[in-house]
Amino acid sequence: MPGDSGFLTVKSNMPGISVYLEGDYVGRAPVENHKVKAGEYSLSIISNDSLENVYWHLRQGGVGEKLSSAWTLAAINAGTHSVSIKPGQITEVFIDWGKVANARNEAKTIACCGIGGLFGLGAVIGFLVHWIAFR
Repeated sequence: MPGDSGFLTVKSNMPGISVYLEGDYVGRAPVENHKVKAGEYSLSIISNDSLENVYWHLRQGGVGEKLSSAWTLAAINAGTHSVSIKPGQITEVFIDWGKVANARNEAKTIACCGIGGLFGLGAVIGFLVHWIAFR
């Protein structure tokens, strides 16, 4: 068994954030040399219980709750990493809290610009069709 395990170290520029490996609590950052069976894992700063709560709001909530959950998912995505634990090796992961904190605003900006762009494009096409048809 010792030969098929590796070690996980998780650091962050936000000490104290909770770290989860495959939904199981590992500890608070920084996590140093946490022994893990070799394999592929998902590392996150949110528990599966919290994630289920977000999904519930996406399915059952009102429009405001659904939008808030979508922005939360963007932050979760920024704080989630795939890790490959190799036997006898230390795998180090850095979680950039700035990216996690900014992810909500980035998602909102992309959504608003996309919607605005579609309306803008529709207006331009409408103007061109009108101009061509009624010249």
